[in-house]
Amino acid sequence: MPRSMTAYASVRDRGDGRSCFMELRSVNGRYCDVVLRIPRWMAALEERIRRLVQAELLRGRIELTIQVDFGDLVPFGFEPDVPMAKAYLAACERLARETGLSGGIDLPALIGTLKDVIRPEEREVDQEEVWRLVAPILKSLLQKARRMAEEEGRNLAADLRKRVERIAGLLDAVDERAGEHLLSAQQALVSRIRELLGKTPLDEARMAQEAAFLADKLDITEERVRARSHLRQFLSLLESDGLVGRKLDFLLQEVFREVNTMGVKSADDKISRLVVEIKSELEKMREQVQNLV
Repeated sequence: MPRSMTAYASVRDRGDGRSCFMELRSVNGRYCDVVLRIPRWMAALEERIRRLVQAELLRGRIELTIQVDFGDLVPFGFEPDVPMAKAYLAACERLARETGLSGGIDLPALIGTLKDVIRPEEREVDQEEVWRLVAPILKSLLQKARRMAEEEGRNLAADLRKRVERIAGLLDAVDERAGEHLLSAQQALVSRIRELLGKTPLDEARMAQEAAFLADKLDITEERVRARSHLRQFLSLLESDGLVGRKLDFLLQEVFREVNTMGVKSADDKISRLVVEIKSELEKMREQVQNLV
């Protein structure tokens, strides 16, 4: 069963002083385009995350956001520059003595104004440990997204089957009208020739030849047969898994081409109206199919 490219899922995991939030949104896309929004210090895991997402969702534009607070695995810390701090304090004490200023030194206020005294320091993170924590949560998120995509795919497939059934009924009407139209056109041809010839004897052999030529010109049997064959293939693909969206779209284009040729060749108002109805259904189906993986 084909899946939709439209999906949304989010998960939040807490425990042991750690927390993780993930959110995934997927929309239509020609390829499997994964956009990641993750902490900079997790960049080493980006390719693993991307591969996992692509293996599960196959196609679409997928936006994945990961926010983590792993406490003891935090990659950032702060280190004091002790010699610099002592030098600052000594300078402050000297300034107080020589100017006669009273009062003690407010260390927090002093440090707040002296940004170089305490510097941020990036620590090395155990990426394998981070992956061990992140991977199960990501897999759970992807399973939720896939279930939503599968449900949407089932709904789309059901709608597409109904439209194929309607098109089949319209093609039956085209079949019925095609025979009537050919007979009517041949009778009109004979009447016109008799009218033009007047009392001149009618060449029956030539008349039969002209009738056969007209039948060949108006014949849309091949187009009707091919259109039905494409629709059968379409229904078969609807029962398949994997990447079928583009194949379904191609088949609809082929049906559209055959149906359009029917309208042109038949030169009949009733068939033309039926063709317009079929093409309208095909356009709606193409919009639906473009949502499928």
